[in-house]
Amino acid sequence: MLRRIAGVCGIASQVIGLVSLLVAVSMSPWFSWTENYLSVLGVKGSATTLFNSGLILTGLLSLVFAIGLGKSFLSSRLLGQLGMVGLALGSVALSAMGIFPRSIDIPHNCASLAFFLFISLAIFLIGLRLITLSQKAWGVLSLTVVILINVFQLIPWPWSGGAIPQLLSVLPWSLWTMTFGVRLLMKPESASI
Repeated sequence: MLRRIAGVCGIASQVIGLVSLLVAVSMSPWFSWTENYLSVLGVKGSATTLFNSGLILTGLLSLVFAIGLGKSFLSSRLLGQLGMVGLALGSVALSAMGIFPRSIDIPHNCASLAFFLFISLAIFLIGLRLITLSQKAWGVLSLTVVILINVFQLIPWPWSGGAIPQLLSVLPWSLWTMTFGVRLLMKPESASI
């Protein structure tokens, strides 16, 4: 039962995150993808509550996904368990970005940094675990996601704002989460990674 709940939470977390972002942008005609950061939606305009609530809910649902993934697929192996802990900490950090909007600089910036750090580390460890279990396609997919998350952060973009790089960095994690959410729903209980 936890496996199915976790799968649904993994998929729902990303749908809620994307929808709340898109609705917040549509409610904010002043927002510029090239001049603003996404987090400005949480401190300016009529969409602040929607945007911050979306981050908090996405983080909470992602936390349930991380726990369910750990209990259902990651078995008792160290790499898998460390991956689950990293996903859980990244999920908590995502919620913290909504609890501490950008106007509360230090906690928000720490939460943002922690989110990208823990999510990258978690997916990297899970990818290594998958490769050691001869699930090379899933492992390579996971490692590719980590590379994309970080490359989009490091590219010197020509804009003054970071909304586009932030979105491009989050999308690989989002797709990975939905893919593994579906996998939780489809795989038998005995499958582990």
